[in-house]
Amino acid sequence: MSANSGLYLLLFTLVITTIIIIFRIKTAVQGTKVNVKKTIIFSAYFVAISSFLVYNSFLVGGVPVVYSVPYFAVVVVAAYCSYIYSKRTLSFSKLPSYDGNSVIYVKGGLSIFLLYIAALTIRIAINFLFIGSEKLYFNNQQTILGNGTVTDIMPMVHIDAATTVLALTITDLLLIVGAGLVVGRNASVLKYYYQEKERRMS
Repeated sequence: MSANSGLYLLLFTLVITTIIIIFRIKTAVQGTKVNVKKTIIFSAYFVAISSFLVYNSFLVGGVPVVYSVPYFAVVVVAAYCSYIYSKRTLSFSKLPSYDGNSVIYVKGGLSIFLLYIAALTIRIAINFLFIGSEKLYFNNQQTILGNGTVTDIMPMVHIDAATTVLALTITDLLLIVGAGLVVGRNASVLKYYYQEKERRMS
């Protein structure tokens, strides 16, 4: 994949992710029917985007692999805190359905989605500014072909390696916290759903 196509793919991914989160924000405010499959898919998508960017930091950003240990601890703590927070702030309601069973609706958790999109935007901006867009797609050549000529793709801001690692580490932590918060919120939703399901069956 060329750096140019990689850049466009990254921007496309950011746009799609933003649209998804805007939709999730709307449903968080207005309320939406709990759907187990969609909840799991959205959680996996957010985690996958975050994991890709964090993996990129280790592969080409110069972040030491040993940082993966505190990263993992941070995501676990963020998910747990979000899970506890969501249990107090999410609002659930039950409406009757055509088959006689009740349908569960949930709303709330707006701040969690806002934090995630803010962290994702900052993380991608740091990538463009400090390490160059081509490195996001594992191209160490820093060149692309354009109209038969070679064009350098360089970072917008030139900083030393230590500062780059620091910037990536901070924004990775923000992104990991955001992903953990989303997972914790959705775990709280799923737990409530299955508890209600067990109650109906007992």
